[in-house]
Formats: sequence, C-alpha cells, structure tokens
Amino acid sequence: MADGLEKNIDRAMRILHCLDHYMPMHMAGTEIYVHTLAQGQQQAGHEVAVLIPHFEFYHPGVFRHSYEYDGITVHQYQEYGDPRNRALQSGKRDEASLRPFREVLESVKPDIIHFHEFTRSIGLSVHHLRVAKSTGAKVFFTMHLSGYTCNTNNLIRGKELCNGKIQEYGCSVCSLKTFFNFPGVLATPIAGAGMLLRSMGLTGKMPAGKLTTLLSMPAAIARISRELIAVSAVTDKMITLSEWYKQMLIENGVPADKIAVVPQALSITGAARPATRNLLPVKPLRIVFVGRVQHQKGVHLLVEAMKAFTTDQVTLDIYGKEEDTDYYRQCRSQSQDMTSIAWKGPIARDQVLTMLGQYHLLCLPSAFSEMSPLVVQEAFAAGIPVLASRVYGNAEQVKHGFNGLLFDFNSSASLRQRIAQVVGHPEQLEQLRNNIIPPRTFDWVSAAYLQLYN
Repeated sequence: MADGLEKNIDRAMRILHCLDHYMPMHMAGTEIYVHTLAQGQQQAGHEVAVLIPHFEFYHPGVFRHSYEYDGITVHQYQEYGDPRNRALQSGKRDEASLRPFREVLESVKPDIIHFHEFTRSIGLSVHHLRVAKSTGAKVFFTMHLSGYTCNTNNLIRGKELCNGKIQEYGCSVCSLKTFFNFPGVLATPIAGAGMLLRSMGLTGKMPAGKLTTLLSMPAAIARISRELIAVSAVTDKMITLSEWYKQMLIENGVPADKIAVVPQALSITGAARPATRNLLPVKPLRIVFVGRVQHQKGVHLLVEAMKAFTTDQVTLDIYGKEEDTDYYRQCRSQSQDMTSIAWKGPIARDQVLTMLGQYHLLCLPSAFSEMSPLVVQEAFAAGIPVLASRVYGNAEQVKHGFNGLLFDFNSSASLRQRIAQVVGHPEQLEQLRNNIIPPRTFDWVSAAYLQLYN
C-alpha cells in the first residue's frame, strides 16, 4: 500500500461494515477500529453503516432492527442459532438461517460489504460472505486476529512460536494439548485416531459427547484451511494489518494478489503527534504496561523480571482493569511485596498518549503472536521506545536497537537482561527515541481502504 494516498474519490459509496459485536454493548479493539474507520469514511462523503447479529440465544426478546451510535447507524439481523447445535458446529447453514442477513442487505443495498470477522459457530460465517457476494456488491474482509489460521488463536506450539502452516495432524495435537492440557503421549494417539476416522468418513456420524469432540479435532483443523480458501474466493480483497500475516496466508494457499496490507495506525483522526523528546531523569528507569492483565499478555514475565531490581533502579506502573481471574490474582499476589510495582487500574483512551509520555519505556511482554498491537504505535506517538517480546506482530514494528528492544519469547530472564542493559546504559534511550518515526493516523487508513474499494 503506497504512502501517497488520494482521499478524493469518483463517487459516494454506500458502505456496510459487518462484525459480530458493536458499541455500546461491546467495546474492544476491533469495534474501536471499525468505528473510527466508519467515521472517517462518513466524513469523506460516504453513506456508512454497521451490521451486527442479534444473538437471540444469549439475549432473547431484546432485538432492535437498528439504532444509532455516535453518528453511525447500526443495523441488526436476527441470529437464531444455538451454539450447541452440532450442524452449526460443523459449519452447516441452511437458507432459512441466512434469510434475516440477506434481507438487511436487500434493504440497505450497499456497494461495499466489509467484513471484520467471521466465526465457526453462531454469528457471521463464511456462508454470510457468500450471501454478500451474491448481491453483486464488492466484498472485503479485514483480518484483525490470527485465529483464521490457528485453532488456538495464539500461534504457539508448545513453548515456541509456530510457523503458522496449517497441518491437520500437528495442529490437532497442539489443540488437544492447549484446550485439554493433554500430555503429548495422550494427544498424539487421539489425533491419530481422529485422522483415521476422518479418512473413513466417520467423524460426523459419531454420537455427541466429549470423546467425539476430541476425535473431531482433525476435521476442525481441515475446516479452518477449507474456509480460509473459501473466503479468498468470495472476497475482492483480504486485508491484513501486517506483512508477516500476509506471508502466513500465502503459505496456507491464499493467492498473493488477493491480499492487501493496511498497517496499524493510531485510532484517532487528524495529524499525528510528533515523537517528543523525553527529558525525564533516567533514575529510576520508569517502565509502563498498558493492556489486559491476561496470561497471553505476559504480565507474569514482567513481574518476575522486576524482582531483580530495586525501586531506586526501576519502577513499573501497570494500567489495566481488574480481572476476576486466577491469573490476575496471581500477578497481584506475586507483586504484593514489591514497592517498585504500582497497579494503576484502567485508563481512558483519550488519556493514553499523555500518560505514556511520563515514562521511559513501554513494555509489551506478549506471550502469544499478536497481530499488530496498537499500543506500540501509541508509544511511538508519545515519543517513547518499546521493550517487547520477539513475536511476529511486535518484531514487525519494533526494530531491535533502533526504535526499541526485543527480548526472547516467553523468557523472563531475557527480559530482565534487557532491562538491566538500559539501567546500565541509560544513554541508549536517547538513541532509541531519536529513531522513532511518528505513526500514521486513521486518516491514512481510511484513505487506504477507499483506494481498495475503488
């Protein structure tokens, strides 16, 4: 995608963004991304709306045909599916179940139908993409997460990064280990038996139950691969947020000319904030973490690494909402006697950039393969380098020794060494800061999508 994008277009378009949830009921990264994109396209003169399913199974009797959120019209269609239904779980849909979705498309008559997710249960599916294509509209699909090529959604095999190649047997073994905590000596024969049953056409004929779930794992992996190719066939473009995931899609059979990369950008409009020169004293070194306190985010690695330093050397502030999970409680307990760590709670999005400017380093200790973390761009906008784990999405944005530092995946020892490196050579921070390039804003992203639509 070229940097010099023309915002002017030949004609106004009717654009419909499709995803499974939307604000105000649900607000996370994908919803914020879509809302910011929709507002930018609306400001460019297009007629923009959002379409989401209403899950009758979870929220009976509260269906609304449409509502408005912050200037964007949000349509709903009735989704009557039961997530326990085996036919749905295996990817089957009948025309009746798709009719409410089709009726909204016939009413709105969009020129562009832009999907931002699909699921393998109730909600948007590959069948909905096919319905969208049948209307004659152009169809686009942005992949915000890596779960479209990974059954466990983390691209980790054992304790190492996975190469992302979908393999029925290998991915089945990995899934059984991840979801059911099976040891290899148990996961491998179960996956092998499932492969045999699948080759004999017996997987779908087994009675419901946990054993069938286990033995159906190869069929589930095959479905991931099959649906990935099906999506590439019905979309005009598949969009990723990173080059590394584009290469992973190509490795799994998606034609290269079907994929476009629109890199991550600040979810704000207007001019990017320049990377400011941080003049805080470097003793103590002030580190900040911003995000969900979940195992995948690697907070435990950061807390463990901090044990090697005194409060005079390093301090850590953790911003993230309190979670009612064993993991959150474990991290809090692990740090309760550490005066160098402060738990700050959640922070409003419009305060993040100002807050980040008060620190020397953002730490992103991801314990899974993040697609393209927005917080990296936020740190760069605030003018501070990033200390991140060496996973695909981090390493594409953070260049070791240039605008940040990388440490070995899943290694608190490596993280500790990197922190000690900065403590011992604080002048390195100035070098890293000087190399930061202010990130793009969503004005650029909106223009990039309009170029793809045309």
